Amino acid sequence: MNLTRNIPWPRILAEGVIIVVSILLAFWIDAWWASRQVHASEKVVLQTLLDDLVEKRQLLAERNRFVGAIRESAETLLRISSGKDEMPSEDSVDELISDVWWVSNDAQWTSAPLESLVASGGLSLISDSELVQALEALRVAIERVKFHSRNDQEFHNTIMTPFMIENANMAQITASMKHRPGQPEIAFKSADYGFSRSEQHSEMLASVAFQNLLIAKIERCLDLLEIGHPGVEEHLTSAIDMLETELGASSVAR
Repeated sequence: MNLTRNIPWPRILAEGVIIVVSILLAFWIDAWWASRQVHASEKVVLQTLLDDLVEKRQLLAERNRFVGAIRESAETLLRISSGKDEMPSEDSVDELISDVWWVSNDAQWTSAPLESLVASGGLSLISDSELVQALEALRVAIERVKFHSRNDQEFHNTIMTPFMIENANMAQITASMKHRPGQPEIAFKSADYGFSRSEQHSEMLASVAFQNLLIAKIERCLDLLEIGHPGVEEHLTSAIDMLETELGASSVAR
């Protein structure tokens, strides 16, 4: 009886409470640290994505000018061939044809950070489900514009190139290239093949086959300008806005 009375229950209870609290605190710290690590990883992912998508937005503006200039040159050649516009100089004809000779590049649209996230399952690191949906929709839109770009490449390789090789002086055409279509500020230095002017390509404008070629090229440009690019722009703008909002909220939370 005396032994029971001599047990320091209050101290034991207090020590027990301290031990339990210490264990719970340790669990909480571990959970907090893990959450902080996940948050840090998510922020890196979001910032990397944002940087890449901002570059893609700049690319979109360049692509609109590029494809738009190709379409404009093709339409100008059609107007000349139909007599709606006066025949310009042979140098101008060569420059217009050289513009139409350019082709889209679907590889430029690949978003390495986004594709890496999808392939690795890294989208699960993003806590905002609406942002994940926006990124998935953007990825679909990018695949669509890449599809139209590949159509343009196939047309260029299988139809336009054989026709030009058969009917035009390609050394003369490439020599007339001064800059990329829609980008006069970027000079283009073509190779010097050592050939002097020998063909009057204005005569080719009367060819129905060449006119059909121009119409087909215009259609491919329209696929990009009216279907592919607007879809990317819509989803790109949405994804960038959501990423900036999410990163801003994350910074405030910290």
